[in-house]
Amino acid sequence: MKRLLALLLLPSRYHFLGSFLIVMVVSSAIATQMTDRRNFASSELYSDVMDRWGAPIVQPGPSVRYVPSGAVFNSLAALPLQSQEVTVDAAMNYRKRGLVYFSGFDFTFRGDYSAENDQGRDIDIAFVFPINMEKNKVLLSNLVFTVDGEPKKAELDNGSDRLLWTGRLKSGAKVLFRVEFRGRGLDAFTYQLDPAAPVRNLRLAMHIRGGDNFDYADGVVPASSSRTKGDEVWLEWNYQSLQSGIPVGVILPSEKSYDQLIATMVRRGWAPFLLFFAGLTALCIYFGRPLRIYESYLIAASYGLFYVLLAYFAAFLSFYPAWLLSLLIAGGLLLFYLRWVLPKGAARYVLGLIISSLCVPTAAVFLQGYTGLVYTLEILWLLTTMMVLTTRPTVRDLIERMLAPASVEGDSHAA
Repeated sequence: MKRLLALLLLPSRYHFLGSFLIVMVVSSAIATQMTDRRNFASSELYSDVMDRWGAPIVQPGPSVRYVPSGAVFNSLAALPLQSQEVTVDAAMNYRKRGLVYFSGFDFTFRGDYSAENDQGRDIDIAFVFPINMEKNKVLLSNLVFTVDGEPKKAELDNGSDRLLWTGRLKSGAKVLFRVEFRGRGLDAFTYQLDPAAPVRNLRLAMHIRGGDNFDYADGVVPASSSRTKGDEVWLEWNYQSLQSGIPVGVILPSEKSYDQLIATMVRRGWAPFLLFFAGLTALCIYFGRPLRIYESYLIAASYGLFYVLLAYFAAFLSFYPAWLLSLLIAGGLLLFYLRWVLPKGAARYVLGLIISSLCVPTAAVFLQGYTGLVYTLEILWLLTTMMVLTTRPTVRDLIERMLAPASVEGDSHAA
């Protein structure tokens, strides 16, 4: 019973709870910042990128309204488009702000639309195509508008962001519209169909160059077909008939997100710290040198400092040099301090603890294809080491000391 009680009290005797709390506070603070791209390092980071590069693109489809010829334009009815052929060619142009890579993209939009007068008499129609010049970062010189193949002056309705064309359409006649422009945006492209009119013969084809890890936002209809080749993606939506408009589109590919890698390291950091602290406690018992409360807390703070340094160094350096520099600083601090706290013979054991609890687990995160293998090999190495060590009398004596009552804690070990 005394040995069981000693084992249960062992963490408190080495000030584990306070040390663990320090690491968890650091981890939660950094993880929260890193997983919210809009707030990391600056609450204005995301808005700054939008101001400079553009916002997520939400492109409404055109609408056609009509009145019988000669009537006053005070009660417009919706005229469904007979076909919509839309092509979006996007090239990724990732924007880096600090640590975060944003999915900026340049795109060319081309829409071919046809409308038909099936009302049995002449009608006057208004073709309206919304264009958000500011959010899309569109230049008017890039805007091309044709009606039945004839170029028309791109006029905006009363200075608003709506392209407007009005004309007369004879009974049974068709009219073809083409709208083409270039723009740039951020993160996502969504095409919203006119909710007031049925959709007929819709085809939207999207070609993305520069990444293949695309996704779909909530409420957006996935592509009817998709294929990838290298860093290119082809997506296509085909609908012959719909009762009302639906949003279609895609979240564009993202660059390898080092902010997400760091956030993953931080979220998992508590587990390697348990290994580190358990090994450190064993060393303290082995060398007969219990940790004082301030020593435990300083060691925990130095351990957690690795994640803070990595997050902010990576905002100014490439990720891998930032990781190595953070590891050298935090690991060097731990090694230097523990060489002073513990006897000199403990240095190699401390170095092994730093490598196994800080270096290997964090490296396993960015070796994404081999993460499971790295963890498995480390567990195998730890098990093998423990099996070998437990055959030695000195280690058996150490285990006895760990299970001994607190009164024997201060006894020295003749190594």
